[in-house]
Amino acid sequence: MIRPRSNAALRLLAVLVTVCAIAAHQYLPPKILVLYPDPERLAWIFGPKHLDEPSIDWIGEETNHFWCNYIPGDIYSCGWSLNLGESRTSGVDLSDFDGFNILLQYKGDAPRIRLFLRDFNAAYSDIERFDTTSKVMSTTVRTSDLNKPVYVHLSEFSVAEWWITEFDISGQHSAPSVDNTIAIGVDFNVHSKNEVRVEKIEAVGEWIKKETLYFAIISFWMALIVLEVLWRFYTVHKQAKADAQQINNLVSEYKKLEVEKQEFEALSTTDVLTGVMNRAGVQQFLQRLFESDFSRNQMGVLLFDIDHFKKVNDQLGHDVGDLVLSKVANIINSNIRHTDIFGRWGGEEFILVASQIHEERLRALADKLRETISQHAFDIEGQSVTVTVSIGATTVDAHETFEAVFKRADNALYAAKNSGRNQVRFAMP
Repeated sequence: MIRPRSNAALRLLAVLVTVCAIAAHQYLPPKILVLYPDPERLAWIFGPKHLDEPSIDWIGEETNHFWCNYIPGDIYSCGWSLNLGESRTSGVDLSDFDGFNILLQYKGDAPRIRLFLRDFNAAYSDIERFDTTSKVMSTTVRTSDLNKPVYVHLSEFSVAEWWITEFDISGQHSAPSVDNTIAIGVDFNVHSKNEVRVEKIEAVGEWIKKETLYFAIISFWMALIVLEVLWRFYTVHKQAKADAQQINNLVSEYKKLEVEKQEFEALSTTDVLTGVMNRAGVQQFLQRLFESDFSRNQMGVLLFDIDHFKKVNDQLGHDVGDLVLSKVANIINSNIRHTDIFGRWGGEEFILVASQIHEERLRALADKLRETISQHAFDIEGQSVTVTVSIGATTVDAHETFEAVFKRADNALYAAKNSGRNQVRFAMP
């Protein structure tokens, strides 16, 4: 069964994991997909003709360095495009990315350059006219921001209005989508003369989104709480069954003990002076107990001896000594269970046999009885008399004889008296 300390340690570990996950997320490197340069991807330029002269041409095709002149009246823009997929209709899924890192070297007089994406979807794209029917999304970047790395967020892209109108696109398909992006490129559609060299285009994102991380953390804690509740319910249920079984065992053993006590009480085994069992009574009871199949597990024995009792008799008289014996026996008898066996062993010695008791409880009981006696002032014939007791304690193994147990308890008592008295000494089986 998981104990409270184990639960606390588990919660502390969960807190540390949570804190480490949140802290580590801040230092995760970005998720990067290099789109260009990539020798496997095809790049090309496009633009209208001016009086049979091109509006665009390569300066260095191997470095994707080109010039592009756009004049008023041109129907189409001029620019550069990069195919992303292995075929004209299969692209790359950019939905797990947040934007693009772009590095373009630019010379010219255009105020802005347009960055565009094309996404193919059979629901609205014609495979025979993929270059025009694929979804067009674009945003613009100031040319003054070029010639150095620029970051463009995906949220800046919007679907071209002319594309929605021309192909009569429904509302559900008119929003940006990048799950099958077949091309990315740049172009110009304002009067300008331009020279561009494409150096780098890469998609950038997070390996784990903050929302995903926080949702995972919340789910983790919810699962942990649910598991702990279920585990507590299980352990409580299990403990309840064990307690019920133990109660049944106690009841059964109590009945057996009651039978033994009734048989014992039928005998004349009461100590006349103290009113508790005498040695013969205790021995008869214990003989039957140890010879029967009665469970001796969790049984304890305490052996008491009144300290310096001879001085009480010598200084105050035997009558006072007898009253002290009687009152000490009464204190012990009043602080034990009715199922415990208690009697006078002889002289100033008493014995207590307790059933269904663990070592810790036996130690606590012995110390409680010792302290109660030492703190009690006996009012005897107008005199206040205090005494202390030394106690030898031990528990019983399943197959031990009473003689072996008694000897161990007697040795413990002897050690208690030799160590200064008024104390409890415990002897392990």
